[in-house]
This record gives sequence, structure tokens and C-alpha cells, in this order.
Amino acid sequence: TLKELISQTMVRWSQEDQIQDPELVRIMYSLLRRQYDSIGELLQALRKAYTISAASVKDTINLLAALGQIRSLLSVRMGKEEELLMINGLGLVINIFHCFVNFPLQQIAFPKMVASCCRFLCYFCRISRQNQKAMFEHLSYLLENSSVGLAFPSMRGSTPLDVAAASVMDNNELALALEEPDLDKVVTYLAGCGLQSCPVLLAKGYPDIGWNPIEGERYLSFLRFAVFANSESVEENASVVVKLLIR
Repeated sequence: TLKELISQTMVRWSQEDQIQDPELVRIMYSLLRRQYDSIGELLQALRKAYTISAASVKDTINLLAALGQIRSLLSVRMGKEEELLMINGLGLVINIFHCFVNFPLQQIAFPKMVASCCRFLCYFCRISRQNQKAMFEHLSYLLENSSVGLAFPSMRGSTPLDVAAASVMDNNELALALEEPDLDKVVTYLAGCGLQSCPVLLAKGYPDIGWNPIEGERYLSFLRFAVFANSESVEENASVVVKLLIR
């Protein structure tokens, strides 16, 4: 089993003379301990579990308070204290956003709370390049959940993919900071759009064209922002995108 493989590998590595780094040894034994600490792992997972119910009222109030605090800070010159308030507020928004995105009901209806968070975060990114940089740190998570809400044309500008695009839009520095694995995710999702029909168009009586142009267009838009910044071509990203599309 995987558990046995990890345990045997950690024990074998610990017996080798080449490993001298104390930090690496600490990580190895931490991983080994986790293999036999299933109850502890479960308790840690439960701390991050989330159920939408009457108990969600407090989270919603905290979210609105954090959004209000962040908005009030946008118009002031921030010192260290204000900067800390901004960081804490953004952290709270991302955490609550994470809970709603990963709740199973997302398959039934696009949560309004997620749409509201995304609209605000898109606005937040447009305020300044510093704000873009703060949101860019969460790019990987946003892309992993980029399919959420794309099936609803009315949600344009209110999805995780829109926030991801806003975090790099017209910013040469951040566009250059995009890594190939991030662009690879987008191209992979784009390829998936070519393997399925579009339920929205079919429901309106349009013929089945064999792919989903509604979601596909959104991924193409993100790639456009990655390749063009301030009307200038980002050659490094352009070559990577072409390579990924050909592959």
C-alpha cells in the first residue's frame, strides 16, 4: 500500500549517511509519524470542514465586515497597521471564498456569495498594481477552481477565472511571473471544453457543435491577458502558450 511504501522509504532514507540536513530529517520523520496518526489527520481535516446551515450566519457577517474594512482602506495611505488589517481582511475573504467554492452545492447552483466575492476581488485588482500582486499569490488556487460558474453566461466578471485574469491584466511584471504549470492548467481546461457539448446552447435549441464555446472563450481570454500586456506582446508567455496549444 501507499502507507507501507512511504514508511519503508522514510526508514530506508533515515539509515543512509548522505542525509545530513536537520530540516530534511525533521520533515521525513514528520511524514513517517503521519502514516500512523490517522485520528490526528482526521481532526485536522475537520477543522477545515464546512457545512452551510444556520451556523453560517456568523461567517457571512465576518465576510461582509472584512469586505467593508478592505474597501475603507483602499482610499487611504496605508502604514504598517493598515497593511496588517488589509492582509488579515484578504485572508478572511479567501478562506470563506474557499469554503463556498468547495461546497458540493456548487454543482447545483452557483453560490451568490462566491459571485459577490469574485466581483469585489476583480474590483480590488483594478485599484492598483500592489493589489494585483497580493491577489497573484493566490493564482494557483484560483485556476484550480476556474471552472466554477463558467456555465452561467450571466456570471461573467464574477467567477474565480475572472479574478485570476484580473490579477495579471495589463501588468507586464506579473504576466512575466506566470509559470508554465499555470498556463498548462488553462490549456488543459480549454482542451476539455472541446470534448463536451454546451448545455446552455442545447437548451435554447441551438445545434450541437460538439464543444463548449461559452467556457472555451473564457479560457482563451485568460491566455490573451497572459500573452498581451498593455498592448505589448509578452514573448516568453507567447512561446509557451503556442507550445502547449500545439501539444
